[in-house]
Amino acid sequence: MIESEKEILPYRRNHPGWILTKRILKGILILFVLWILFRIFCSPGAPTTDITYQGKVIDKGTLKPIEGAVVVAVWNKWYMPLVSFEGSETKFKDAKEILTDKNGDWAIVGPKGQNRYVNEKKSWFYGIHYTVGPTFTIYRPGYKKYGSLGCFSAYPCINKEHNLEGIVLYRSGDTWPEVRKFLKKHEGSLPFIPAKDPEKKLRKLDFSFQYPEEVKEVGSMWCSRKGIEPFAVYTIVGLPKARTRKERLDAMPGWNTEELPLASKINSEERERLFGPDRRNKK
Repeated sequence: MIESEKEILPYRRNHPGWILTKRILKGILILFVLWILFRIFCSPGAPTTDITYQGKVIDKGTLKPIEGAVVVAVWNKWYMPLVSFEGSETKFKDAKEILTDKNGDWAIVGPKGQNRYVNEKKSWFYGIHYTVGPTFTIYRPGYKKYGSLGCFSAYPCINKEHNLEGIVLYRSGDTWPEVRKFLKKHEGSLPFIPAKDPEKKLRKLDFSFQYPEEVKEVGSMWCSRKGIEPFAVYTIVGLPKARTRKERLDAMPGWNTEELPLASKINSEERERLFGPDRRNKK
């Protein structure tokens, strides 16, 4: 009885069904191992295109160009690791730097960021990493760095399809109450001032960088989708002066790396002015 049951058992070693099952399982195992190896050693980067980031740095009070300010652009790569309990991860990818010329102008060529177009499922399955950023730091000793309280930015906004031509002026305020009021007023939008040939006006500083009585608005997400973002188009940055020692200390980015020699040198010189010579560098 037992032998007859063994004879009808469908998964004996020499049974065609069992042989086929083993082949399928072996194929799945091989594909899984190849996928793991591909994720580890051949993780591709999503295709990117290089664009020119550019702008001008000026004194907020005098509206005159600032020469010798360092502009640092940093790109990171975003990806979904094979195993993670914290979701996506971001790691440093590249950095570039440049000093502004006598007209306060600068330009850096680098990959266009993909912050708003990442695909988490594709990133996890194929091991694709996306270039995000860049983030910008603009610094000149004696001034607050870009992004600090009191700074402003202005850039052209042109879209023929919607008959838009003017300047986006982002001037949030000099105090935190002013900033909170500004953000509440322009939630999800950007202040827009109609103007002809806006980039030409900005390049020649033929603009007051002040809000008129009536200010229009454009959607911030709409501008981003159209590629109308700071530094992706010609952007003016106004830096306020750092008037106290504390403000000068707060403005220091803290660079000290061989990858950014210009920024590191400027940072070290300012540190020496504030704290005196570094004795460790002396023989």
